[in-house]
Amino acid sequence: MIQKIKNACQLFREQGVREFRQTLRRYFGEKKELEARRRLSQSFHLISKEERARQCAYRFASPVKFSILTPLFNTPEPYLKELLASLKRQTYPNWELCLLDASDDEHRYVQEICEKASASDKRIVYQRAKENLGISGNTNACLAMATGEYVGLLDHDDVLHESALFEMMKVIDEQGADFLYSDEVKFSGKIEDADDFNFKPAFGKDELRSHNYICHFTVFLRSLLPKTEQAYRPAFDGSQDHDMVLRLTERAKKIVHLPKVLYYWRVHPDSVSMNLDSKSYAVDAAIHAIEEQLARTGEAGTVASNLPYRTIYRVRYALPEHAPVSVLIHHLSDSMSFETVCENVRARTAYPELEFIAVECSKGESFGSAVNRAVQKASGEYLVLLDAACIPAAPDWIEEMLMFAIRSDVCAVSPKICDSEDRIRYAGLAVDSGSESKLRFLCHGIPDADQGFEAMLRHVRNTTAVWKVCCLFSRRMFETLGGFSENMPDYEEIDFSLKGVKHQFWNVWTCFAKMIYDGTDLADGTKPPQPFVTCWSEALRQEDPYCHPYLKQLKLL
Repeated sequence: MIQKIKNACQLFREQGVREFRQTLRRYFGEKKELEARRRLSQSFHLISKEERARQCAYRFASPVKFSILTPLFNTPEPYLKELLASLKRQTYPNWELCLLDASDDEHRYVQEICEKASASDKRIVYQRAKENLGISGNTNACLAMATGEYVGLLDHDDVLHESALFEMMKVIDEQGADFLYSDEVKFSGKIEDADDFNFKPAFGKDELRSHNYICHFTVFLRSLLPKTEQAYRPAFDGSQDHDMVLRLTERAKKIVHLPKVLYYWRVHPDSVSMNLDSKSYAVDAAIHAIEEQLARTGEAGTVASNLPYRTIYRVRYALPEHAPVSVLIHHLSDSMSFETVCENVRARTAYPELEFIAVECSKGESFGSAVNRAVQKASGEYLVLLDAACIPAAPDWIEEMLMFAIRSDVCAVSPKICDSEDRIRYAGLAVDSGSESKLRFLCHGIPDADQGFEAMLRHVRNTTAVWKVCCLFSRRMFETLGGFSENMPDYEEIDFSLKGVKHQFWNVWTCFAKMIYDGTDLADGTKPPQPFVTCWSEALRQEDPYCHPYLKQLKLL
């Protein structure tokens, strides 16, 4: 039986969710399928007794103190006891739990439980609130109680993974991180059976503006907190954490995502995770928070929900009045004329200030050198690389990409690219050391009607690399990064993207610009040229930060 379950787990990894379920029903039956899924889910978040003992025995050279902030309000007794138990079970001991209790008189048991816990463990610090100041005011009161160098956030109805603080301390020790966040899982019954995972990407400025994907578990250096304003602002109640994260990540010097499940988010009728309508004001607060960040950073734009996804937000940045764009047409086949391709593109494009330049490779010449020569001929401030076989699906495709490329912190922008049967061809590129090409096309083959994992196909995201089939960048950025390399055939735009990342610029993928392409990908068995491998050896050894290892394992990316 055990071997059959192991085999089932392997099928899950190899076949994906739908095929996995069908296979298990056919061979094992529904009961055994559920058991196999349960075991696989547990492998993503439960640790062994041996691992727990190892963490408890580990000694850090310079351990920091974590202050965990938890405002309480009429917290159900079982939830409160589970929360307290999760802190006492931490494998890292240098913490304090700051509890500010604003419960009403009908819930005096909250005080009794907390005072008893504090008496038995001095790391648990409890205060009774004089008045209920709301979630932001109460969190600020918790913060005033804190004495630790780092601050962590734990909602009063949730549970912290036993390794959470150990794993955070490990990253602080190794990388000097000042803002950290982990993956999480929703649960409603036994924690052991939790299987609604949120596996997150690395930090992305544009992803955070699209939605508060960082959420739980968040830890940050206390000195990042603003000195001239409240840490948590009551005007943003409901999305106070989103507002706080937007402001903290502006100041942070080293932001690290831990691709581990370290937080249990309880689902119950009154929680946002269960019922957004219970806190519909949270949406307005989040929009306000994003608008304020745009104002702080001097970026003109509007923010709204990307309906029907109320908690996914769409930023429309203001375009300059005059921004000429040069479209560099490449890979013309013998059956295509340059003039016909230009006419087809222009007929499907609303943007008025366009010129078209042919990227012409002479015999034996690299694509990179041909692009560099075409850029020299072009007069536009902004440049589009466009494969001759790629056509716009909507007329505003240039505007939707250009609004990001005008930012000084953006390297390159790419659209959603589908085939003629409306399946995803491209939704961002990741470096993948496990593939022969060293690249992974995210969401490849998924129908565009699907939303992708955590609706990733329905919002703007940051990615590691763009694809030359269609991408847009500024002439200023092209010159800053030294143009395209001329010794990396088939990988010129990947190299360009990675140079941008190295210099701390963003690569942006937007779902709001859509293209149709039935041409070729990199051929099967394609290997990167040696100069590319040599230049980017470190990146090729690591997991791509925007391609979660578990999602890759489950074939959900």
